[in-house]
Amino acid sequence: MLTKRLHFTSLLATFAVIGLAGCPATHTAPPDADADAAIDAGPPVVTGSQPLASACLADSDCSTGFCADGVCCDSACRDQCYSCAQTVAVGHCGPQTDGPDSNSSVPCVGSNACFRDQATHLSTCKAVDGATCNSDQDCGSGHCTPYYLDADGDGYGTAVTAKFCAELDGQAPAGYSAYTGDCCDLDSGANPGFDSTTFLEFPDACGSFDWNCNGVVAPQHTSGCGSAGPTACGAPCVINFGFGTVTAYTQACN
Repeated sequence: MLTKRLHFTSLLATFAVIGLAGCPATHTAPPDADADAAIDAGPPVVTGSQPLASACLADSDCSTGFCADGVCCDSACRDQCYSCAQTVAVGHCGPQTDGPDSNSSVPCVGSNACFRDQATHLSTCKAVDGATCNSDQDCGSGHCTPYYLDADGDGYGTAVTAKFCAELDGQAPAGYSAYTGDCCDLDSGANPGFDSTTFLEFPDACGSFDWNCNGVVAPQHTSGCGSAGPTACGAPCVINFGFGTVTAYTQACN
């Protein structure tokens, strides 16, 4: 009887092992597709409650999700010479108006400022008046003008030129003139504007008596000095009367 009971117990153990071998050891839950998608998408975008054109400090302040140039904007507005803070359309990203007082979030550098092209209505960085240039296209005013070096400040320059952006008939940059013809840029009295009816007894700072820069030195007294010929510029006309000499005049020229 004991032998049969042991045999029966062994058969039960064998069937139990076979049954367990046919079942998986662990069970895993199916992947959560929604969770994976959330991870791939990154953190959610948080927008604020400030409406379009309201003052802001960050994108998260605005209902539009864009804070540009200190206001809630309809776009990121990060292009040079474009602004969202223009008084004509606050909150709208548009071309910056003309002038050096640009409020674009990407300002121009150096002597450049935002200028709007009247034909294309687009704004680009161009040189302001008074800045050096090479062509009309460089300038916001559209005029790259040659000026003449005027070291003595008399309003007349030499043949040395430089180009500057300027309005037509605008004021010349410091140290330059719109007019040339100065024959002595060391002396503000010697220039083409000198009164040709005035004669001086001394030369200009360049050592010339051509005060009016016309290329001709004209003496005031053209007749001879006594029996002598014409007197040189700046020289005295001394007449000997036998009993003594008299200085009649000192030759002046222009």
